Amino acid sequence: MASLRELRKNPIVDLVVTVVIAVGIAYLVQAFIVKPYRVPSGSMEPTIAIGERIIASRFTLRFQDPSRNQIIVFHPNGVGADVYDTNTAADETFVKRLIGMPGETIGATGGKVYVCSGKGPAEGGSVKGTVGCAFLDQPFVSSPQDDFGPTRIANDRYFMMGDNRSDSDDSRNWGPITRDQMIGVAFMSYWPPSRISIW
Repeated sequence: MASLRELRKNPIVDLVVTVVIAVGIAYLVQAFIVKPYRVPSGSMEPTIAIGERIIASRFTLRFQDPSRNQIIVFHPNGVGADVYDTNTAADETFVKRLIGMPGETIGATGGKVYVCSGKGPAEGGSVKGTVGCAFLDQPFVSSPQDDFGPTRIANDRYFMMGDNRSDSDDSRNWGPITRDQMIGVAFMSYWPPSRISIW
């Protein structure tokens, strides 16, 4: 019986073995390390343009907690291809920015998003002067922010929003997500070449 080394001297066998190994490595890299995504909507403009291709680190969240303002690839709330406010994850893949953290109260007034460590202001009440509340500095926001909230985020949930606030289907519509719904942290754009950047 011929050994593997002898078999690989045959160019066809060598090509097949090389392709199988390459496919296996590519699968493992995308499953556990990094994965590319194409962004189909303008909800993250101008940070990420329509059709831009990005790379997300799939292992980062295994070693550290997600943090505010990170760009996250995740499954939104919903069932199958339908995205809506529920306690299950849809099959769809979204890219948004993490804005509200577990246990916080989040809302927007006067075009600015605020977070509170406590229960926050009463509905219609003033954020200024409310203990534990602060407006967020968000230079990446590209369109007007409508008022919403206050919304209390559960202790195991995260509030996601697009940078293009007037054209983003996000946690304001279908609610905060769990950490298990997060796939990875987007850290760079690689296509088109004119948009290459690292965040």
